[in-house]
Amino acid sequence: MTERIWDKFLTERDKEVYQLAGYGKRGGFGTRPALFIIDVQYNFCGDSPDEPLQEGLRKYRTHCGPEGWKAVPHIERLMHIARAKDIPIFYTQSERRPDMVDSGVQTGKSHRGQEKTSTEGTHATQTVSPLAPRPQDILIGKRKPSAFFGTLFMSHLNYLDVDTLIMTGCTSSGCLRATTVDAYSYNFKTVIPEETAFDRFEASHAVNMFDMNCKYADVIPTDEVAAYLEGLPDPAPKAE
Repeated sequence: MTERIWDKFLTERDKEVYQLAGYGKRGGFGTRPALFIIDVQYNFCGDSPDEPLQEGLRKYRTHCGPEGWKAVPHIERLMHIARAKDIPIFYTQSERRPDMVDSGVQTGKSHRGQEKTSTEGTHATQTVSPLAPRPQDILIGKRKPSAFFGTLFMSHLNYLDVDTLIMTGCTSSGCLRATTVDAYSYNFKTVIPEETAFDRFEASHAVNMFDMNCKYADVIPTDEVAAYLEGLPDPAPKAE
């Protein structure tokens, strides 16, 4: 069996419990998916793929290092398939007003919470250029980890009759996880293409991917997700 990203972090007891408790069953895909790109912004990826994590953190406190840019081509691949199949694409706009009051208690939990690296309308909070949204895409402005909290996300999903959410982006331990747990709670089939997710902490990324795969989502290779999307019917021709 192919080694998973989390295997080296699990104890022998963890592996035994995983088998005995029956976790990790595949939930499968539905028939009406949407692609969701969460926080793949410059302040999470950095301005350059070559920028070391430690250097990037001096500029952006949310920086996740080279792993962010490594995920971008995998997300881009799914994005192009989704556009060709006329599958809805959602993005988060994770940004704050200049006085940071809409961050609430978050500013008190980070030693650098008052820094202006997440101010709305700045370069830092833009989606990285290879994944730039188009006018037909749906942007979800969020201020808390889950994209469902205090937003119109659920309303859009209901209107579009979505039954499957393909989650990409960051961070595995934060906004990606929070949104995934809520998606599961709302009974969406939830899928995370493994190569499209990232975090600044290696251990946290691996263990959260393990935990989500156990209970809330199918964490599977991007190739499998791409094959699923490509196998969906082509969109009907648009009326002249």
